[in-house]
Amino acid sequence: METITRALALEHAIYGEVFDQIERILTRTASLAEVKLMATLVEGLLKGHAETETNLAYVALDHTLADRGTVDLLHQDHHEIDAHFERIQRTTDPAEAGRLLQKALGATRKHFRREENLIFPVLEKTLAPETLLALGQQWRETHSAPVPG
Repeated sequence: METITRALALEHAIYGEVFDQIERILTRTASLAEVKLMATLVEGLLKGHAETETNLAYVALDHTLADRGTVDLLHQDHHEIDAHFERIQRTTDPAEAGRLLQKALGATRKHFRREENLIFPVLEKTLAPETLLALGQQWRETHSAPVPG
């Protein structure tokens, strides 16, 4: 069984692979519709990921974080990333949309590194191993696809 921090780090790695594929597509000429579609896909993945982090991990940390500046910095990251996605949907210029999507992906990668370097260690120090495993199990249950039968 995985801990919640391991599960979230694995999710970060998978998203990184998705981002790599999107960046490869962006090196070709992508239409505005294609860029917006990719942005919508990534935005949906990130929304679900952020909800998981908030509901499973960060709620457990909220009362113990001594350094609120770290949490504020992560919230700033979220606002920056969200702003990139909003601008992608408003632009009519395919090249601008592609640049904004690359910025959003870069900002997200930076945010993931911050979480892994600043928040995950605090979670691992603060929460009991059993709690980390229980939260990891909750993550698994919410992310398991039903087996066709």
